[in-house]
Amino acid sequence: MRFDSVPMPAAVEARPRDGRGYPVPAITPWEGGEPRFALTDHARSAECARGRCCSVCGRAMPPGAVWRVVGPAECAAIADALAAGLPYRNLAPTTEGPGHRACMLYASMVCPYLALPGARRGQSAAAPDALTAHVVRGAARGAVGAVAGFGEFEYAVTGERVLFRFLDLVEFLPYERAEAQLAELRAELDRAGG
Repeated sequence: MRFDSVPMPAAVEARPRDGRGYPVPAITPWEGGEPRFALTDHARSAECARGRCCSVCGRAMPPGAVWRVVGPAECAAIADALAAGLPYRNLAPTTEGPGHRACMLYASMVCPYLALPGARRGQSAAAPDALTAHVVRGAARGAVGAVAGFGEFEYAVTGERVLFRFLDLVEFLPYERAEAQLAELRAELDRAGG
């Protein structure tokens, strides 16, 4: 599915674009006038966390649930907990910030790495460590991803990164190919009025 055929949330529509027309997420760093999509800008991520702003569009998120895109390992852990009738608990921190439901559904569909099971990372983490060792150029996304909603999140800003933890799962939308999220995105945009 082409990125320009995916309905765009109004807040994302207002974002700067790269040369191909892709909207640039709020936490994406710029280098030499070009966005570095696979990387996260520490200052922008910290600003979004402190202001309770969406990591995709950069606008304020209302009180209540927040969403994020999760990879195969966390997706499997959530599915296993739900199948066993248990609450999902993951207290491991992540560097991936939260966002609006529409923004995360949109991101899951237009980011080539998030959208397809065979997609590969285009860049490695700037300074890999225990949290980002998996962020390696050429690494495949894996079979299943999900957009997950959480009742709340916590964050800590360190000198090198912003760490997030997500609590109280409220929604779980697994997908193999993100185009399966199209109906959810359209319904969310209709509900939110764009």
